Amino acid sequence: MKKFLLQFFSILALVFLLMLLCDMLYSKIYRDAIPRNKLHYIINLKNENFDIVFLGSSRVANHMDTDLFNKLSNKKTINLGVEGAGLNDNMLQLKLFLECNHAKSVFLQIDTNLESITPSNISTAEAMPYINNAIVKAHTKKYNENFDCLYTIPFYRFAVNDAKIGFREMFFSFLNKKPGVDPSIGYTPKFGNSIPSTPLEIMGEKKVLHANSILNEIRLLCKQKNTKLVLFITPFCSKINPDPYIQKMKKIAPDLLDLTKGYPDTMFYNCGHLNDEGAKRLTKKLYESTRNQWD
Repeated sequence: MKKFLLQFFSILALVFLLMLLCDMLYSKIYRDAIPRNKLHYIINLKNENFDIVFLGSSRVANHMDTDLFNKLSNKKTINLGVEGAGLNDNMLQLKLFLECNHAKSVFLQIDTNLESITPSNISTAEAMPYINNAIVKAHTKKYNENFDCLYTIPFYRFAVNDAKIGFREMFFSFLNKKPGVDPSIGYTPKFGNSIPSTPLEIMGEKKVLHANSILNEIRLLCKQKNTKLVLFITPFCSKINPDPYIQKMKKIAPDLLDLTKGYPDTMFYNCGHLNDEGAKRLTKKLYESTRNQWD
């Protein structure tokens, strides 16, 4: 029995040591690598001043042509939209950005993301290599029930998020392989057109909106940092009628900028995303709708 216990605890100690070494190795590689996603890019961004930060999901990443907006406005902008991001993720992005940088305005795209306050894999996976960052740590502790395991068990945060930050992504980071889209550019255009022939959804049938605590936190953060917050909604194809839902949105966001009109279906990649032609029209329309603050 004594021999068995000795072997058992020796194996446990070896496994723990391997987990600790892997945790240290993965963390260092991610920390020192060229950013392969926008969250890492934001963490590395220091002492920058922007006129506008575009924030949201793919409906920002695929819609806001910052090069075009910069030419129209003669201002400095950045597109931090991330595919699949929710308001919770956007808040973490904004906290990290405003900690070491400044923006005169934040343009936040909202729609049905107002229905959720929970984090997606942006906060629960892509942020995990940087959990020792004070802002990431506090955010993870507040919104992730398994924070203690993520923070205290070596390599656990990487193991449970293997699909996002596992060996494959770590290896690419080690090689400093550049991502498909440069995070500093941000705009990822879509090309082509694929619109279904039948109606998809009536947004007005969704539940009535109530106050969103994450949006309230974003408002407060912008106020504390002396940053103007502009809320806007981007278009849907003709198969989706957003008007009833937008009226509900305006109950908690009366300052909402509605940019959903004036886009034929030929300008859509799919019903929720414009193609490059449509994105350029939207970018121009957003500039024209807000240009009074530049003049």
